[in-house]
Amino acid sequence: MIDESYTRWFRGYTTNVLALTWCSATTTEDVLAAYGISPEITEPMNFLGGDIDLLIGRLGNGTIIMDYSVDSPTPQTLPALAQYGPCLSAAWCGDVPAIVSYYAHDGRVVRFDASERDWYPDPDLASVEQWIAATPAGTEIWDNRWSRAILITAEALLQAAIDEEWMRSTHVGVTFPE
Repeated sequence: MIDESYTRWFRGYTTNVLALTWCSATTTEDVLAAYGISPEITEPMNFLGGDIDLLIGRLGNGTIIMDYSVDSPTPQTLPALAQYGPCLSAAWCGDVPAIVSYYAHDGRVVRFDASERDWYPDPDLASVEQWIAATPAGTEIWDNRWSRAILITAEALLQAAIDEEWMRSTHVGVTFPE
């Protein structure tokens, strides 16, 4: 299970990432199609590569999307991606807590502020609390360490965790034309 040292390691690597999305049962091609991205504008890239808007990599039984772009289409693409299997997304900017969204085949299940769940929970706080209690992280970790809870939930969704080897591996990089 993911511990606090892994969480710090992961956050250290992803400080410039504005949104992370874990999608089970998807391929890189599925992600490109959902985003409406032509394969011609992609390039092989590792995590620490150059100027980039999206990094898409296979992980476990699905894909992870690291979004470096403020104008990302991620919220519009999650329903399309969830047609293949559940998707978990966490979007944040700087020190602002993550907005967590979880989508299943039939649409958004929950959306909430990770640190203040009662602030505009969707569809309602009871649904968010019920979903949290059913995650592998459980209520206690979500209450005390939401960033760790996100990673635990994502790891269970894809049945894999990002490690140094994944960080060094080549993935699909996308830079949107200006």
